This record gives sequence, C-alpha cells and structure tokens, in this order.
Amino acid sequence: KGAAATTLVLLGSLAGLASVGVNIGPLVASLGFIGLGISLAAQDLIKDVINGLLILIEDQFAEGDVIVVDGRGGLVEHMDLRLTQLRNTEGSLISIPNSAIRVVENLSNGWSRVDLGIMIAYENDLEQAIRITEQVALQMYREPSWREKILEPPEMHGVDDLGERGITLRIWIKVQPLQQWRVAREYRRRLKHAFDQAGIQIPFPQQTLWFHSPLEMRIQGLSPEETHRLLHLMESRLEARLRERDPVANDLTN
Repeated sequence: KGAAATTLVLLGSLAGLASVGVNIGPLVASLGFIGLGISLAAQDLIKDVINGLLILIEDQFAEGDVIVVDGRGGLVEHMDLRLTQLRNTEGSLISIPNSAIRVVENLSNGWSRVDLGIMIAYENDLEQAIRITEQVALQMYREPSWREKILEPPEMHGVDDLGERGITLRIWIKVQPLQQWRVAREYRRRLKHAFDQAGIQIPFPQQTLWFHSPLEMRIQGLSPEETHRLLHLMESRLEARLRERDPVANDLTN
C-alpha cells in the first residue's frame, strides 16, 4: 500500500505539473539520476524492501504469528517492507531487517504440535508407563474445554530412545496454533500426578562402576593378610582406649 501510494502521488504530481505547462523532461531526468544515486547508496535498504515484498507475497508469516529467526524467537508485533519486530518471552523488542531473514520457523501457521519426549527409569513397567502416557493425553482430548484446542487424537509412538539415564517415550498432540505451550504444560502436570499414583519413577543421574579386581588396602612391606590383621588390631586398641576414657564412648563406637 505504501509503495502504491508513493507511486500514485509521484505520477499525479508529474501529471499536474505537465497540465499547467511545466516542462517535466528535465525533472524526470533529474529524478532518474537521483534514483540511481539513492539506489547505489541504499543497497541494504533495497534488499530489505525486496525481501519484505517476497515475505508478504509468499505469506511466510504475518503480524500475530510466533516465529524463530536465526535462534531468536517471539511474537511478530510489527512488520513492514524494511524490518520485522518480535516481542520475546522476556518482553524485549527484537528488530530484524528483512534482508537478514533467510530461514524462518513459523510456529503458528495452520496448526501446531506438542512433541514430548518423556523419560522414565529402567526399573518401571514399560507397558504400564506407555499405557498411562497415552491415557492421560486421550483424557484431555475427550474433555470439552481441551477438545477445542486439540485437533486430533494424540499419537503415541512408544519407545523413542534407550539412553544412559532411562527410557524415552514419544507422544505427539496436534493442536490449534499458539496452543502447544498451554496444552503441553497441562499435560505434563497431569502426567506427573498419574505417574506418582502408579509408582512410575522419573530417572535421576546415576553411574555404576565395575572393578575387574577387588579393591585392597596395602601397607608397604606387608601382605594383604598382615595388613588386615594390623588394621583390625589398631581398631580394637582404639575402641579399648575410648572405653577407658569415657564409658559413654562405648555407645558411640557401636
């Protein structure tokens, strides 16, 4: 609209000058030289405008969409032919020239998806965990308040990974645009309660050490048996001295 308005004003001005008898030939020639100079001095601006036109024509995104550009994401608060402004979750306004937009992720175009990887410990009953994970999602889908946000029945994909910490289960939930975060938060809350009731444990970092030979404490110059007898003797003498000094120490040593 802005480009069309500028073109119409310019053409109307030239036509008005020509109608009153003004020779617009030199003016048109001067405008050509001025345009050439501006184009050479404002190449980045021209790139911004061209890329902005392509974004609008191809409908890559619009105001109100949530997008991610080069790792920076947020709500498209304003866009024109020159730049796009995003408002992130912290409230910061991010201004991105349209020429810098090469790859854009639109998180709110048409529909969205909740893609969750749920990790459980190896000690759990795998089939029970899969069943509960799917049942919680189906229960949300059947409720009228959430049925408006969830477009299709959830897809349970089963075991997605066998990792060092635990087993990862994968589930997909197709939702309305911009509803994936709300649905995911509510689903995680319900799943945590369901896991607690069923006794399904979420894994925590742990590590198992294996030794090829038994650990031994050796004193230089003594055999393992002599070292063991010496340590036992030292422990007995220490307990005896503690009892002599304080009878209460007997309970402490025990």
